[in-house]
Parts: sequence; C-alpha cells; structure tokens
Amino acid sequence: MKTCRNCGLGIEDSNDLISCFKYKTLSNSQEEKCDCLYFIERIVEDSEPLPPIQHLLLVEQELGKRKMKISINNGLRM
Repeated sequence: MKTCRNCGLGIEDSNDLISCFKYKTLSNSQEEKCDCLYFIERIVEDSEPLPPIQHLLLVEQELGKRKMKISINNGLRM
C-alpha cells in the first residue's frame, strides 16, 4: 500500500501527519498515494533508513532513466 508513512520521502510530523520532502506538503499518514510519481519504499542500510534526500536522488535517477528510454524508443523508425 502506497502511503506517505511508507515512503522514503515522508518525514514524520506531529499529530499523525507526514511532511513530504519533495512537495513540502503535509498529509495524513494513512492516506493512499497511488498516483504519486515520487513514492519510494524506505531503504534501510545498516539498520538505519536512508535520509529523504538520498531517497529523492534515487527516485529522480530512476525517472530520468525512464524518460531516456521513452525518448530513445520514440526516436527509432523502422
């Protein structure tokens, strides 16, 4: 389930609210975020989650790869 609580970009705030590192918004921690392009599961290394900035860099890198594949495939003519 894609919720801000499960996202690596979510920063826990008070009153069961989550702050999004990317969009700088507050949302309910249980709210479903099916259409969020920047959702990324929390990555844990050495029993500590990566900081939100590292999660953001990983997501942006992945989005850049997808865009490159689309632009390369659209440019091929047969």
